[in-house]
Amino acid sequence: MIIFDEDTNRSISNITLLLKDDEALQLVTYLNSLLARGVKNEHCHLNNDDYAKEVTVTLYDKDGDIDHFAEKYKKLILSDG
Repeated sequence: MIIFDEDTNRSISNITLLLKDDEALQLVTYLNSLLARGVKNEHCHLNNDDYAKEVTVTLYDKDGDIDHFAEKYKKLILSDG
């Protein structure tokens, strides 16, 4: 698991997500879709009602094809232990 703070461009260790029911359902739907497609370089954006907050989720495989990821993400994926 990699948690990346886009505002500071830093990897962080811990987060807490407090989601409303519709947001949780949207996240589950996105994750199921990513898993069903089996594509590792696509991502989904979970936003709140006014789009002021966002969580981006993607699937990755450290030993798979990571060429389509931005360099900052490639470094994180390769160093994830």
